[in-house]
Amino acid sequence: MPIRINLLAEQQAAEELRRRDPVKRAIWVAGFFVVVVVVWSGYLQFKLMAATREVNRYEAEWKRMEPNYAKVTSNLNKVAEAERKWTALQALATNRFLWATPLNALQYVMVSVDDVQITRLKTDQSYAISEAVKPSTNPAGTVIRGRPAASREKVLLTIEAKDSSKNPGDRIRKFQEAVASYPYFRTNLQKTELTAHSPVLESGAGQRPYVTFTVECQYPEKVRP
Repeated sequence: MPIRINLLAEQQAAEELRRRDPVKRAIWVAGFFVVVVVVWSGYLQFKLMAATREVNRYEAEWKRMEPNYAKVTSNLNKVAEAERKWTALQALATNRFLWATPLNALQYVMVSVDDVQITRLKTDQSYAISEAVKPSTNPAGTVIRGRPAASREKVLLTIEAKDSSKNPGDRIRKFQEAVASYPYFRTNLQKTELTAHSPVLESGAGQRPYVTFTVECQYPEKVRP
């Protein structure tokens, strides 16, 4: 029986050992993952470039529309301001204080009280203006509401008169009560106050003595836009 000797057995064993080397397999696996990461990175870069182009397109469109948007916004603000002023003017026209009504009511009061003569009427109508306050945000992030400009209206009717009744001064209280109880004044006045009262004064020959007095009719304050 012939004896066969394989002179390449050692080399073949070394080659087989190299093929089965785990380090080589790890290198192949790592290379595969590197390729996958590179492909995925390229895909993301492509998407990023596409998104950037889309953003640039929208920015260009916005720049083209921005002047028109600014004009429209400005016009809307002007319309809102005009409507606010128109509403304020309507409120002023319908709610403003008119002196004809209290003067007419005062005529009826005078008819009900004898021997009292009005010598002077003084009307005082003043306004305290408060400026508008814009909304703001405090450091805590809370929004503080603003308020529109407004005016506080104060109305005062001062009546100076004289009482020439048989007992000068007796009709002052009656006159004051007549003013306070008349329907218009009772509904609209805040208070009626006697602020001055003179001693008995002598008139000319053949005339009764008299006293002068002053009554103030104060209306409640009103806030108007």
